[in-house]
Amino acid sequence: MHTLVFDVYGTLVDTSGVETLLEHKLGERTAQFSKQWRNKQLEYSFRMGLMRWYQPFSQCTRYAFEYTCEEFGVSFSDNEKEALFLRYLSLPAFADAAEALPKFAETDAACFAFSNGVKDDVESVLTYAGVRPYLQDVISVDAVKVFKPSRIAYMYMVEQIGRWRAKDRDADGRGEVPHDALFESAPSKCLHYVEAGMDDADDDRLLLQPELETVWLISSNPFDVIGARVAGLQAVWIRRSSASIFDPWGVEPTFTVETLTELFDVLRCRNVILPI
Repeated sequence: MHTLVFDVYGTLVDTSGVETLLEHKLGERTAQFSKQWRNKQLEYSFRMGLMRWYQPFSQCTRYAFEYTCEEFGVSFSDNEKEALFLRYLSLPAFADAAEALPKFAETDAACFAFSNGVKDDVESVLTYAGVRPYLQDVISVDAVKVFKPSRIAYMYMVEQIGRWRAKDRDADGRGEVPHDALFESAPSKCLHYVEAGMDDADDDRLLLQPELETVWLISSNPFDVIGARVAGLQAVWIRRSSASIFDPWGVEPTFTVETLTELFDVLRCRNVILPI
């Protein structure tokens, strides 16, 4: 069975909805401001990852907003700022996401969301967008305190999928997971367990590990796709704009498509996913 793991912001939900709250202050500069805000948001998360100084992604968003305001010479009241940040919890789904996720849910694939955002925030966003019922669970890097595209984040995601599969097997009454299918998810004092404050001697370290080639990361962000590929996963780039450029690092997506509905057709045609 294959597992489909969807990035959230920019892949399932459209962040451009925030721009309507910026237009009255920025006018024709709105798109430029929004783009720089997003770029700084990602830059700050990358820098925090390198420094091993984790703060929630929502805080990166706030820091990036303050920087962008300084750069553009514009100011917002406290109430206006809070309205903007709250808007990130009520973003619409892309039309193709709203159409494709119910189709994916009717296949043998397990579907998850995987985000740099805190889980409660992501749950709120997906619920507002109307797509949460089509996903088995939401996986957040907040548990291990390191952002994508760190390999640690993707390995944590794989472990969570393994844990879900083991529980799903038990719930279906298929018996115990065979011993030879178990793996030790983290060696003693593994970095992400130590930094996350997890007990590395916990029995829960024994999980059912899915084969990496059966896990598909689906994202509109090239850095995310490259991170997943480097970690050994399959990865699909959703190229939502013809102007988008994929980083020329010699690491290519498994597939490149323009929409999630197109992806459904590609995976179905190749028997990666099967109807149930």
